[in-house]
Amino acid sequence: MTLAELRALFREEAGDTAEPFLWLNSILNLYANEAQTEACRRGHLLRDSVTTAICQLAVTAGDPIVELDPRILDIQRMRLASQFIQLRGISVQEMDDSIPGWENQTGLPWRGVTDYQSNAIRLWPSPAANDVLKLSVIRLPLVDMAADTDEPEIRKEYHPQLVQWMLHRAYAKQDSEVFDANKSQTALANFEKEFGSRSSARNAAWRAERQLQFAPPIA
Repeated sequence: MTLAELRALFREEAGDTAEPFLWLNSILNLYANEAQTEACRRGHLLRDSVTTAICQLAVTAGDPIVELDPRILDIQRMRLASQFIQLRGISVQEMDDSIPGWENQTGLPWRGVTDYQSNAIRLWPSPAANDVLKLSVIRLPLVDMAADTDEPEIRKEYHPQLVQWMLHRAYAKQDSEVFDANKSQTALANFEKEFGSRSSARNAAWRAERQLQFAPPIA
């Protein structure tokens, strides 16, 4: 479905088919992009392996910190372009417990410390030569939909259910003409049937930093 078709389906579901519309196109565009982001956060629907720039990151000799694109939700695999062996994800605590003084060591990296710095991988040992870090990731959409002909990046069979998030957000607006708590919650429940419930930011960070994709919640 295109962005225009998502808006049309929303207006049909909400009975907002005659001008002046209750919801502006610009607001519905915002809700549609939110919907795709929420679907990806919950369902991990977009996977990428070295096909986009966010999966191929420059490594500079002497600098162990490789910053990650904020659209990356989780790293599944990582390796240096010069090598065939995958780097193992590891925590700061594990490094401190097993390799005293590890931050001062230089050589060919073979581990990636995942919780050393937010939105970054800390290579160990620190790289002695320039390279490229190649990633396989779960990510958010690369760009927002803006033109009427733009389509969601997720698979087509998921597109109609994005409208449920749009309805949820629309009916939650604190406006006497449109606010309807019951309709908002019903639409959210329908959305969650398709894409699942949202994990807290704390739990998402816990799993990502420890490379524990199926770790239980911590709170």
